[in-house]
Amino acid sequence: MPKAPDPLDTSVARDGVIITRPPPGLAPTVAAVAGLGWRPIAASMLHVAQLSLAPNTPRPDALVLTSGQAIAAINRPEWHDVPCYVVGHATGERARAAGFRHVVTAAGTADDLVALLRAALPVRGLLLLAVGRGYGDDMAQALRAAGFRVIRRCVYAVSPEQRLPAQAAQALAAGQVAAILFYSTRTAQAFLAALSAAQAAMLGQVVAVAMSDGVAAALACGPAWRAVRVAARPDQAAMLACLGKAR
Repeated sequence: MPKAPDPLDTSVARDGVIITRPPPGLAPTVAAVAGLGWRPIAASMLHVAQLSLAPNTPRPDALVLTSGQAIAAINRPEWHDVPCYVVGHATGERARAAGFRHVVTAAGTADDLVALLRAALPVRGLLLLAVGRGYGDDMAQALRAAGFRVIRRCVYAVSPEQRLPAQAAQALAAGQVAAILFYSTRTAQAFLAALSAAQAAMLGQVVAVAMSDGVAAALACGPAWRAVRVAARPDQAAMLACLGKAR
């Protein structure tokens, strides 16, 4: 039987959980963390700017999304019947809410999504891979190697915040933070880069919750944590299971 993780420090003083992900995922995570009895502290470490998709972009045989951030740019009513292959459950829910009628969800990583496309589409058609600026090159190459025609389009741009948001900085300085949630490698890197020396020293009393081994590896490049917990699956339910209920 696997050993249960050490309980978090749930004293009255240390009841805060910092959430570093950007909108639109930030708000539902704040609500979910509050539902477990913690005091959520919204501290998005990435600024996301939406970019437009060229009007003359050809209609693809399938849409491929590695992040829900891409949905706004490709949300054309005339494309709602195009099969939409997405990286994970949360992105799938957002795509359905936007009106896409044929949404297929991978197991949570870009590699999972490539494997799904290779298995699901024996006829190698035209894929529109909608990604953030600086993302998706390796995935586009893998899909082309599998025989697909791929149009890669950057439909949003991500830039890191330069310092911790005030509420998070204050809670960390006051010793009120029990855990910090990290949903991506880039968010983890932005958080670590924004720390002052005094803030970094406080992390020895804080548990980091990472969505994947890759995110945990990024966190290992920074100061020492009380512990780093890695979600069993790359989704929010597994992240929250690592956090547990406040006692």
